[in-house]
Amino acid sequence: MGRDAAGNKVTGTGEKMKACKQMLVLLIAAAMFCPMAGRSAEPERPNIVFILADDLGYGDVGAYGCKDIQTPNLDQLAATGVRLTDGYASAPYCGPSRAGLMTGRYQQRHGFRHNPAIQQGGSPLGLDAGEETLGDVMTRAGYRTAAYGKWHLGASECFHPNNRGFYEFYGFLGGGHCYFPMQYADKMKAWANQPDRPVTDLYMYATPLQINGIDLPPQEGYLTDLLTTQAIAFMKGFQHRPLFLYIAYNAPHVPLEAPQEYLDKYSNIQNKDRRTYAAMVDNLDWNVGRILAALDELGKRDNTLVVFMSDNGGPEKNGADNGPLRGQKGDTTEGGVRVPFIFNWPGGLPHGREVHVPISSLDLLPTFVALGGVEPAGKPLDGVNVLPWLRGEAKGIPHEQLFWDRDGKCGMRAGDYKVFRMKEGAPWTLCNLTEDIGEQKDLSAQMPEKVEAMSAAYGAWLDPMPPARWTDPQQ
Repeated sequence: MGRDAAGNKVTGTGEKMKACKQMLVLLIAAAMFCPMAGRSAEPERPNIVFILADDLGYGDVGAYGCKDIQTPNLDQLAATGVRLTDGYASAPYCGPSRAGLMTGRYQQRHGFRHNPAIQQGGSPLGLDAGEETLGDVMTRAGYRTAAYGKWHLGASECFHPNNRGFYEFYGFLGGGHCYFPMQYADKMKAWANQPDRPVTDLYMYATPLQINGIDLPPQEGYLTDLLTTQAIAFMKGFQHRPLFLYIAYNAPHVPLEAPQEYLDKYSNIQNKDRRTYAAMVDNLDWNVGRILAALDELGKRDNTLVVFMSDNGGPEKNGADNGPLRGQKGDTTEGGVRVPFIFNWPGGLPHGREVHVPISSLDLLPTFVALGGVEPAGKPLDGVNVLPWLRGEAKGIPHEQLFWDRDGKCGMRAGDYKVFRMKEGAPWTLCNLTEDIGEQKDLSAQMPEKVEAMSAAYGAWLDPMPPARWTDPQQ
Protein backbone atom coordinates (compact mmCIF):
# COMPACT_ATOMS: atom_id res chain seq x y z
CA MET A 1 0.00 0.00 0.00
CA GLY A 2 1.34 3.51 -0.84
CA ARG A 3 0.18 7.11 -1.02
CA ASP A 4 -0.58 9.44 -3.90
CA ALA A 5 0.80 12.95 -4.39
CA ALA A 6 -1.87 14.33 -2.06
CA GLY A 7 -0.90 11.88 0.66
CA ASN A 8 -4.00 9.69 0.29
CA LYS A 9 -3.69 5.92 0.75
CA VAL A 10 -3.66 3.96 -2.52
CA THR A 11 -4.77 0.32 -2.58
CA GLY A 12 -2.62 -2.04 -4.65
CA THR A 13 -4.04 -4.27 -7.41
CA GLY A 14 -3.84 -7.38 -5.27
CA GLU A 15 -5.70 -5.72 -2.43
CA LYS A 16 -8.35 -4.45 -4.86
CA MET A 17 -8.97 -7.99 -6.12
CA LYS A 18 -9.15 -9.27 -2.55
CA ALA A 19 -11.70 -6.57 -1.68
CA CYS A 20 -13.74 -7.37 -4.78
CA LYS A 21 -13.80 -11.07 -3.91
CA GLN A 22 -14.97 -10.26 -0.38
CA MET A 23 -17.73 -8.06 -1.77
CA LEU A 24 -18.78 -10.80 -4.24
CA VAL A 25 -18.99 -13.34 -1.41
CA LEU A 26 -21.21 -10.97 0.54
CA LEU A 27 -23.49 -10.41 -2.47
CA ILE A 28 -23.82 -14.15 -3.13
CA ALA A 29 -24.60 -14.77 0.52
CA ALA A 30 -27.23 -12.04 0.47
CA ALA A 31 -28.81 -13.54 -2.62
CA MET A 32 -28.91 -16.98 -0.99
CA PHE A 33 -30.69 -15.72 2.10
CA CYS A 34 -32.99 -13.23 0.37
CA PRO A 35 -35.92 -15.15 -1.17
CA MET A 36 -36.72 -12.39 -3.64
CA ALA A 37 -33.20 -11.81 -4.95
CA GLY A 38 -32.50 -12.72 -8.55
CA ARG A 39 -36.11 -13.59 -9.43
CA SER A 40 -39.47 -11.97 -9.92
CA ALA A 41 -41.81 -11.55 -7.01
CA GLU A 42 -44.65 -12.63 -9.30
CA PRO A 43 -45.78 -16.28 -9.18
CA GLU A 44 -45.09 -18.40 -12.22
CA ARG A 45 -47.86 -18.00 -14.76
CA PRO A 46 -49.73 -21.21 -15.53
CA ASN A 47 -49.88 -22.90 -18.89
CA ILE A 48 -53.43 -22.96 -20.27
CA VAL A 49 -54.91 -25.77 -22.34
CA PHE A 50 -58.44 -25.01 -23.53
CA ILE A 51 -60.19 -28.05 -25.00
CA LEU A 52 -63.42 -27.49 -26.91
CA ALA A 53 -65.70 -30.33 -27.96
CA ASP A 54 -68.17 -29.86 -30.82
CA ASP A 55 -71.88 -30.65 -30.37
CA LEU A 56 -71.33 -32.66 -27.17
CA GLY A 57 -74.55 -33.14 -25.21
CA TYR A 58 -74.86 -32.11 -21.56
CA GLY A 59 -75.74 -35.69 -20.63
CA ASP A 60 -72.95 -37.40 -22.60
CA VAL A 61 -70.17 -37.28 -19.99
CA GLY A 62 -70.11 -39.56 -16.98
CA ALA A 63 -69.55 -36.63 -14.63
CA TYR A 64 -72.84 -35.20 -15.93
CA GLY A 65 -74.85 -38.39 -15.57
CA CYS A 66 -74.08 -40.40 -18.71
CA LYS A 67 -74.42 -44.17 -18.27
CA ASP A 68 -73.75 -45.67 -21.69
CA ILE A 69 -70.55 -43.85 -22.78
CA GLN A 70 -67.25 -44.28 -20.98
CA THR A 71 -65.46 -40.98 -20.28
CA PRO A 72 -62.96 -41.82 -17.50
CA ASN A 73 -60.52 -39.01 -18.25
CA LEU A 74 -63.16 -36.29 -18.30
CA ASP A 75 -64.74 -37.77 -15.18
CA GLN A 76 -61.37 -37.66 -13.42
CA LEU A 77 -60.81 -34.12 -14.63
CA ALA A 78 -64.12 -33.12 -13.03
CA ALA A 79 -63.54 -35.13 -9.84
CA THR A 80 -60.15 -33.52 -9.22
CA GLY A 81 -61.08 -30.03 -10.43
CA VAL A 82 -64.05 -27.70 -10.56
CA ARG A 83 -67.22 -28.94 -12.26
CA LEU A 84 -69.75 -26.33 -13.36
CA THR A 85 -73.37 -27.37 -13.24
CA ASP A 86 -74.54 -24.10 -14.80
CA GLY A 87 -71.91 -23.57 -17.49
CA TYR A 88 -73.06 -21.91 -20.70
CA ALA A 89 -72.01 -21.28 -24.28
CA SER A 90 -72.86 -17.82 -25.61
CA ALA A 91 -74.72 -19.25 -28.62
CA PRO A 92 -76.56 -22.49 -29.42
CA TYR A 93 -74.49 -23.38 -32.47
CA CYS A 94 -71.00 -23.50 -33.86
CA GLY A 95 -69.59 -20.33 -35.45
CA PRO A 96 -71.31 -17.71 -33.27
CA SER A 97 -70.42 -19.66 -30.13
CA ARG A 98 -66.75 -19.61 -31.11
CA ALA A 99 -66.90 -15.90 -31.92
CA GLY A 100 -68.15 -15.25 -28.39
CA LEU A 101 -65.58 -17.34 -26.53
CA MET A 102 -62.75 -16.11 -28.75
CA THR A 103 -63.44 -12.43 -27.92
CA GLY A 104 -65.10 -12.42 -24.48
CA ARG A 105 -67.89 -10.37 -26.08
CA TYR A 106 -71.35 -11.29 -27.21
CA GLN A 107 -70.96 -12.15 -30.88
CA GLN A 108 -73.97 -9.96 -31.64
CA ARG A 109 -71.81 -6.94 -30.80
CA HIS A 110 -69.69 -7.52 -33.89
CA GLY A 111 -72.35 -8.89 -36.22
CA PHE A 112 -71.27 -12.55 -36.05
CA ARG A 113 -74.75 -14.05 -35.79
CA HIS A 114 -74.46 -16.89 -38.31
CA ASN A 115 -71.96 -19.48 -39.48
CA PRO A 116 -69.68 -18.06 -42.17
CA ALA A 117 -69.78 -19.85 -45.53
CA ILE A 118 -66.62 -21.68 -46.52
CA GLN A 119 -66.04 -21.80 -50.26
CA GLN A 120 -63.31 -22.25 -52.80
CA GLY A 121 -61.18 -19.13 -53.20
CA GLY A 122 -61.98 -17.79 -49.73
CA SER A 123 -64.77 -15.60 -48.44
CA PRO A 124 -65.12 -12.08 -47.00
CA LEU A 125 -67.01 -13.50 -44.02
CA GLY A 126 -65.33 -13.94 -40.66
CA LEU A 127 -64.50 -12.59 -37.22
CA ASP A 128 -64.23 -8.79 -37.32
CA ALA A 129 -60.56 -7.80 -37.56
CA GLY A 130 -61.20 -5.11 -34.93
CA GLU A 131 -61.88 -7.72 -32.26
CA GLU A 132 -59.04 -8.88 -30.02
CA THR A 133 -58.89 -12.67 -29.79
CA LEU A 134 -57.68 -15.16 -27.20
CA GLY A 135 -54.65 -15.68 -29.41
CA ASP A 136 -53.91 -11.95 -29.56
CA VAL A 137 -54.14 -11.33 -25.84
CA MET A 138 -52.21 -14.43 -24.77
CA THR A 139 -49.43 -13.65 -27.25
CA ARG A 140 -49.25 -10.17 -25.76
CA ALA A 141 -48.99 -11.79 -22.33
CA GLY A 142 -45.85 -13.63 -23.47
CA TYR A 143 -47.41 -17.03 -24.12
CA ARG A 144 -46.53 -19.26 -27.05
CA THR A 145 -49.90 -19.84 -28.65
CA ALA A 146 -51.30 -22.60 -30.85
CA ALA A 147 -54.68 -23.63 -32.23
CA TYR A 148 -55.68 -27.09 -33.40
CA GLY A 149 -58.74 -28.44 -35.14
CA LYS A 150 -61.85 -26.53 -36.13
CA TRP A 151 -61.60 -22.76 -36.68
CA HIS A 152 -64.94 -21.68 -38.23
CA LEU A 153 -64.22 -17.97 -37.81
CA GLY A 154 -63.42 -17.18 -41.42
CA ALA A 155 -61.35 -18.84 -44.14
CA SER A 156 -59.70 -15.90 -45.92
CA GLU A 157 -56.15 -14.86 -45.09
CA CYS A 158 -57.19 -11.93 -42.89
CA PHE A 159 -59.23 -14.29 -40.68
CA HIS A 160 -56.66 -17.08 -40.55
CA PRO A 161 -55.60 -18.21 -37.04
CA ASN A 162 -51.99 -17.27 -37.78
CA ASN A 163 -53.22 -13.71 -38.32
CA ARG A 164 -55.40 -13.74 -35.21
CA GLY A 165 -52.72 -14.34 -32.61
CA PHE A 166 -51.88 -18.04 -32.97
CA TYR A 167 -48.25 -18.93 -33.65
CA GLU A 168 -49.18 -22.39 -34.91
CA PHE A 169 -52.35 -23.70 -36.51
CA TYR A 170 -53.03 -27.28 -37.54
CA GLY A 171 -56.50 -28.25 -38.65
CA PHE A 172 -59.20 -26.94 -40.96
CA LEU A 173 -60.89 -23.58 -41.39
CA GLY A 174 -64.50 -24.65 -41.95
CA GLY A 175 -67.23 -25.95 -39.71
CA GLY A 176 -66.59 -29.65 -40.17
CA HIS A 177 -64.32 -32.28 -41.66
CA CYS A 178 -64.28 -35.97 -42.41
CA TYR A 179 -62.48 -37.95 -39.69
CA PHE A 180 -60.40 -40.16 -41.95
CA PRO A 181 -58.53 -37.53 -44.02
CA MET A 182 -57.32 -40.14 -46.50
CA GLN A 183 -60.91 -40.16 -47.75
CA TYR A 184 -61.21 -36.54 -48.77
CA ALA A 185 -59.94 -36.89 -52.36
CA ASP A 186 -62.47 -39.65 -53.03
CA LYS A 187 -65.23 -37.62 -51.41
CA MET A 188 -64.41 -34.60 -53.55
CA LYS A 189 -64.82 -36.76 -56.66
CA ALA A 190 -68.07 -38.29 -55.43
CA TRP A 191 -69.60 -35.01 -54.33
CA ALA A 192 -68.59 -33.29 -57.57
CA ASN A 193 -71.06 -35.58 -59.33
CA GLN A 194 -73.93 -34.53 -57.06
CA PRO A 195 -75.19 -31.19 -58.43
CA ASP A 196 -77.57 -30.76 -55.49
CA ARG A 197 -74.77 -31.04 -52.93
CA PRO A 198 -74.32 -27.68 -51.12
CA VAL A 199 -71.10 -25.95 -52.10
CA THR A 200 -70.40 -25.31 -48.42
CA ASP A 201 -70.23 -29.07 -47.85
CA LEU A 202 -68.05 -29.60 -50.91
CA TYR A 203 -65.39 -27.19 -49.73
CA MET A 204 -65.68 -27.84 -46.01
CA TYR A 205 -65.69 -31.50 -45.07
CA ALA A 206 -63.41 -32.58 -47.89
CA THR A 207 -60.70 -29.90 -47.97
CA PRO A 208 -57.12 -30.82 -47.05
CA LEU A 209 -55.89 -30.36 -43.52
CA GLN A 210 -53.34 -27.60 -43.22
CA ILE A 211 -50.53 -26.42 -41.03
CA ASN A 212 -49.93 -22.67 -40.89
CA GLY A 213 -51.73 -22.05 -44.18
CA ILE A 214 -50.01 -24.85 -46.10
CA ASP A 215 -52.25 -27.64 -47.39
CA LEU A 216 -51.11 -31.10 -46.35
CA PRO A 217 -51.27 -34.31 -48.38
CA PRO A 218 -53.86 -36.87 -47.25
CA GLN A 219 -53.09 -37.81 -43.64
CA GLU A 220 -53.24 -41.39 -42.46
CA GLY A 221 -55.21 -41.92 -39.25
CA TYR A 222 -58.24 -40.64 -37.35
CA LEU A 223 -58.62 -36.88 -37.16
CA THR A 224 -59.14 -36.56 -33.38
CA ASP A 225 -55.94 -38.57 -32.85
CA LEU A 226 -54.01 -36.49 -35.38
CA LEU A 227 -54.97 -33.20 -33.72
CA THR A 228 -53.84 -34.50 -30.34
CA THR A 229 -50.51 -35.77 -31.68
CA GLN A 230 -49.74 -32.37 -33.17
CA ALA A 231 -50.70 -30.56 -29.96
CA ILE A 232 -48.47 -32.82 -27.87
CA ALA A 233 -45.55 -32.26 -30.26
CA PHE A 234 -46.01 -28.52 -29.81
CA MET A 235 -45.99 -28.84 -26.01
CA LYS A 236 -42.76 -30.80 -26.16
CA GLY A 237 -41.18 -28.27 -28.49
CA PHE A 238 -41.80 -25.27 -26.25
CA GLN A 239 -41.05 -26.39 -22.71
CA HIS A 240 -39.39 -23.24 -21.40
CA ARG A 241 -42.11 -20.62 -21.75
CA PRO A 242 -45.79 -20.48 -20.81
CA LEU A 243 -48.08 -22.15 -23.33
CA PHE A 244 -51.61 -21.40 -24.45
CA LEU A 245 -53.20 -24.19 -26.49
CA TYR A 246 -56.68 -23.99 -28.02
CA ILE A 247 -57.62 -27.53 -29.02
CA ALA A 248 -60.95 -27.36 -30.84
CA TYR A 249 -61.90 -30.93 -31.69
CA ASN A 250 -64.69 -31.37 -34.20
CA ALA A 251 -65.79 -34.54 -32.38
CA PRO A 252 -68.54 -35.57 -31.99
CA HIS A 253 -69.89 -33.28 -34.76
CA VAL A 254 -71.04 -34.96 -37.99
CA PRO A 255 -70.06 -36.77 -40.11
CA LEU A 256 -70.56 -39.65 -37.67
CA GLU A 257 -67.34 -41.62 -38.17
CA ALA A 258 -65.32 -43.58 -35.63
CA PRO A 259 -62.48 -46.15 -35.57
CA GLN A 260 -63.73 -49.71 -35.77
CA GLU A 261 -62.30 -50.67 -32.36
CA TYR A 262 -64.47 -48.01 -30.73
CA LEU A 263 -67.53 -49.03 -32.72
CA ASP A 264 -67.02 -52.62 -31.58
CA LYS A 265 -66.83 -51.42 -27.98
CA TYR A 266 -70.37 -50.01 -28.23
CA SER A 267 -71.93 -52.81 -30.27
CA ASN A 268 -74.56 -53.19 -27.53
CA ILE A 269 -76.10 -49.81 -28.45
CA GLN A 270 -78.85 -50.58 -30.93
CA ASN A 271 -79.30 -47.12 -32.43
CA LYS A 272 -76.61 -46.79 -35.09
CA ASP A 273 -76.18 -43.04 -34.74
CA ARG A 274 -75.96 -43.26 -30.95
CA ARG A 275 -73.47 -46.13 -31.27
CA THR A 276 -71.18 -44.15 -33.58
CA TYR A 277 -71.61 -40.99 -31.52
CA ALA A 278 -70.67 -42.91 -28.36
CA ALA A 279 -67.56 -44.26 -30.07
CA MET A 280 -66.55 -40.74 -31.08
CA VAL A 281 -67.03 -39.39 -27.55
CA ASP A 282 -65.05 -42.29 -26.07
CA ASN A 283 -62.18 -41.57 -28.47
CA LEU A 284 -62.38 -37.87 -27.62
CA ASP A 285 -62.06 -38.75 -23.95
CA TRP A 286 -59.05 -40.98 -24.69
CA ASN A 287 -57.35 -38.09 -26.45
CA VAL A 288 -58.00 -35.79 -23.50
CA GLY A 289 -56.19 -38.44 -21.46
CA ARG A 290 -53.26 -38.30 -23.88
CA ILE A 291 -52.96 -34.54 -23.35
CA LEU A 292 -53.02 -34.92 -19.57
CA ALA A 293 -50.42 -37.70 -19.72
CA ALA A 294 -48.14 -35.52 -21.86
CA LEU A 295 -48.42 -32.69 -19.34
CA ASP A 296 -47.46 -35.14 -16.59
CA GLU A 297 -44.51 -36.40 -18.61
CA LEU A 298 -43.27 -32.86 -19.16
CA GLY A 299 -43.66 -31.96 -15.48
CA LYS A 300 -46.20 -29.26 -16.39
CA ARG A 301 -49.42 -30.71 -15.03
CA ASP A 302 -49.41 -29.04 -11.63
CA ASN A 303 -49.10 -25.59 -13.14
CA THR A 304 -51.43 -26.05 -16.11
CA LEU A 305 -55.03 -24.91 -16.19
CA VAL A 306 -57.04 -27.33 -18.33
CA VAL A 307 -60.50 -26.12 -19.35
CA PHE A 308 -62.97 -28.41 -21.09
CA MET A 309 -66.37 -27.50 -22.52
CA SER A 310 -68.67 -28.03 -25.51
CA ASP A 311 -69.40 -25.25 -27.98
CA ASN A 312 -73.18 -25.80 -27.64
CA GLY A 313 -75.73 -28.48 -26.83
CA GLY A 314 -75.91 -31.76 -28.68
CA PRO A 315 -78.17 -32.45 -31.70
CA GLU A 316 -80.47 -35.33 -30.82
CA LYS A 317 -80.82 -36.44 -34.46
CA ASN A 318 -77.10 -37.30 -34.42
CA GLY A 319 -77.32 -39.42 -31.27
CA ALA A 320 -76.58 -36.78 -28.64
CA ASP A 321 -78.29 -36.66 -25.24
CA ASN A 322 -78.71 -33.44 -23.28
CA GLY A 323 -79.77 -35.25 -20.12
CA PRO A 324 -82.51 -33.48 -18.16
CA LEU A 325 -82.39 -30.35 -20.31
CA ARG A 326 -85.05 -29.19 -22.75
CA GLY A 327 -84.10 -28.75 -26.38
CA GLN A 328 -80.89 -29.28 -28.30
CA LYS A 329 -78.33 -27.59 -30.55
CA GLY A 330 -79.86 -24.50 -32.16
CA ASP A 331 -82.35 -23.87 -29.33
CA THR A 332 -82.13 -21.14 -26.73
CA THR A 333 -83.61 -23.45 -24.11
CA GLU A 334 -81.09 -25.05 -21.74
CA GLY A 335 -80.42 -28.02 -24.01
CA GLY A 336 -78.99 -25.69 -26.64
CA VAL A 337 -76.72 -23.59 -24.44
CA ARG A 338 -75.97 -25.33 -21.12
CA VAL A 339 -72.90 -27.54 -21.62
CA PRO A 340 -70.37 -29.72 -19.80
CA PHE A 341 -67.83 -27.24 -18.43
CA ILE A 342 -64.80 -28.21 -16.30
CA PHE A 343 -61.80 -26.30 -14.90
CA ASN A 344 -58.82 -28.25 -13.56
CA TRP A 345 -55.59 -26.73 -12.24
CA PRO A 346 -53.91 -28.84 -9.54
CA GLY A 347 -51.71 -25.99 -8.34
CA GLY A 348 -54.30 -23.22 -8.43
CA LEU A 349 -57.90 -24.43 -8.01
CA PRO A 350 -59.78 -26.56 -5.48
CA HIS A 351 -60.11 -30.28 -6.02
CA GLY A 352 -63.54 -31.86 -6.27
CA ARG A 353 -65.53 -28.62 -6.13
CA GLU A 354 -68.91 -28.01 -7.77
CA VAL A 355 -69.98 -24.50 -8.75
CA HIS A 356 -73.67 -23.79 -9.24
CA VAL A 357 -73.63 -20.14 -10.33
CA PRO A 358 -74.01 -19.31 -14.05
CA ILE A 359 -70.64 -19.05 -15.80
CA SER A 360 -70.32 -18.35 -19.52
CA SER A 361 -67.82 -19.08 -22.25
CA LEU A 362 -67.56 -15.29 -22.45
CA ASP A 363 -65.69 -15.47 -19.14
CA LEU A 364 -62.76 -17.42 -20.54
CA LEU A 365 -60.88 -14.52 -22.09
CA PRO A 366 -60.99 -12.24 -19.01
CA THR A 367 -60.07 -15.19 -16.78
CA PHE A 368 -57.13 -16.17 -18.95
CA VAL A 369 -56.06 -12.54 -19.19
CA ALA A 370 -55.96 -12.30 -15.40
CA LEU A 371 -53.72 -15.37 -15.23
CA GLY A 372 -51.48 -13.98 -17.96
CA GLY A 373 -50.98 -10.70 -16.12
CA VAL A 374 -52.17 -8.34 -18.87
CA GLU A 375 -55.19 -6.17 -19.51
CA PRO A 376 -57.51 -6.51 -22.50
CA ALA A 377 -56.43 -4.05 -25.15
CA GLY A 378 -59.65 -3.99 -27.10
CA LYS A 379 -63.28 -3.16 -26.47
CA PRO A 380 -65.27 -3.61 -23.24
CA LEU A 381 -65.87 -7.27 -22.38
CA ASP A 382 -69.11 -9.01 -21.51
CA GLY A 383 -67.27 -11.76 -19.65
CA VAL A 384 -65.66 -11.49 -16.22
CA ASN A 385 -62.74 -13.10 -14.42
CA VAL A 386 -64.41 -16.05 -12.65
CA LEU A 387 -61.41 -17.28 -10.66
CA PRO A 388 -62.92 -15.98 -7.37
CA TRP A 389 -66.04 -18.10 -7.96
CA LEU A 390 -64.05 -21.14 -8.99
CA ARG A 391 -62.03 -20.84 -5.79
CA GLY A 392 -65.04 -20.20 -3.57
CA GLU A 393 -63.83 -16.73 -2.62
CA ALA A 394 -66.63 -14.66 -4.17
CA LYS A 395 -70.18 -14.08 -3.05
CA GLY A 396 -73.14 -13.48 -5.31
CA ILE A 397 -73.05 -14.44 -8.98
CA PRO A 398 -70.75 -13.37 -11.82
CA HIS A 399 -73.65 -12.51 -14.15
CA GLU A 400 -76.92 -10.92 -13.13
CA GLN A 401 -78.17 -11.59 -16.66
CA LEU A 402 -77.17 -13.82 -19.58
CA PHE A 403 -78.67 -13.57 -23.08
CA TRP A 404 -79.06 -15.80 -26.13
CA ASP A 405 -80.46 -15.02 -29.56
CA ARG A 406 -80.72 -16.98 -32.76
CA ASP A 407 -83.03 -15.85 -35.56
CA GLY A 408 -85.99 -15.11 -33.32
CA LYS A 409 -85.28 -17.85 -30.83
CA CYS A 410 -84.57 -15.97 -27.62
CA GLY A 411 -83.41 -16.75 -24.11
CA MET A 412 -82.44 -14.83 -21.00
CA ARG A 413 -81.39 -15.98 -17.54
CA ALA A 414 -81.58 -13.73 -14.48
CA GLY A 415 -80.76 -15.46 -11.22
CA ASP A 416 -82.82 -18.63 -10.93
CA TYR A 417 -85.27 -17.59 -13.63
CA LYS A 418 -85.17 -18.04 -17.40
CA VAL A 419 -87.44 -16.68 -20.10
CA PHE A 420 -87.37 -18.01 -23.63
CA ARG A 421 -89.41 -18.20 -26.77
CA MET A 422 -89.10 -20.66 -29.61
CA LYS A 423 -89.69 -18.27 -32.51
CA GLU A 424 -90.18 -14.58 -33.30
CA GLY A 425 -93.48 -13.27 -31.96
CA ALA A 426 -94.23 -16.34 -29.85
CA PRO A 427 -95.20 -15.79 -26.20
CA TRP A 428 -92.47 -15.92 -23.60
CA THR A 429 -92.15 -18.96 -21.34
CA LEU A 430 -90.89 -18.39 -17.78
CA CYS A 431 -89.24 -21.12 -15.71
CA ASN A 432 -87.44 -21.41 -12.40
CA LEU A 433 -84.29 -23.35 -13.27
CA THR A 434 -83.49 -24.25 -9.69
CA GLU A 435 -86.80 -26.05 -9.31
CA ASP A 436 -87.30 -27.03 -12.94
CA ILE A 437 -84.06 -27.63 -14.84
CA GLY A 438 -86.03 -29.22 -17.68
CA GLU A 439 -88.05 -26.01 -18.28
CA GLN A 440 -91.33 -27.91 -18.26
CA LYS A 441 -93.43 -25.74 -15.96
CA ASP A 442 -94.41 -22.38 -17.46
CA LEU A 443 -94.79 -19.73 -14.75
CA SER A 444 -95.61 -16.83 -17.08
CA ALA A 445 -99.31 -16.71 -16.15
CA GLN A 446 -98.46 -16.71 -12.45
CA MET A 447 -95.68 -14.10 -12.70
CA PRO A 448 -96.54 -11.72 -15.57
CA GLU A 449 -94.59 -8.85 -14.00
CA LYS A 450 -91.38 -10.87 -14.04
CA VAL A 451 -91.96 -11.87 -17.66
CA GLU A 452 -92.48 -8.24 -18.59
CA ALA A 453 -89.38 -7.08 -16.75
CA MET A 454 -87.15 -9.81 -18.15
CA SER A 455 -88.40 -9.49 -21.72
CA ALA A 456 -87.87 -5.72 -21.50
CA ALA A 457 -84.31 -6.31 -20.30
CA TYR A 458 -83.77 -8.67 -23.20
CA GLY A 459 -85.00 -6.06 -25.66
CA ALA A 460 -82.76 -3.42 -24.10
CA TRP A 461 -79.81 -5.75 -24.62
CA LEU A 462 -80.59 -6.76 -28.21
CA ASP A 463 -81.96 -3.54 -29.71
CA PRO A 464 -78.65 -1.61 -29.90
CA MET A 465 -76.81 -4.53 -31.52
CA PRO A 466 -75.74 -4.12 -35.15
CA PRO A 467 -77.44 -6.31 -37.76
CA ALA A 468 -75.93 -9.60 -38.86
CA ARG A 469 -73.07 -9.05 -41.30
CA TRP A 470 -74.22 -11.98 -43.46
CA THR A 471 -77.05 -14.49 -43.72
CA ASP A 472 -76.85 -18.09 -42.60
CA PRO A 473 -75.41 -20.14 -45.50
CA GLN A 474 -77.67 -23.05 -44.50
CA GLN A 475 -80.85 -21.04 -45.02
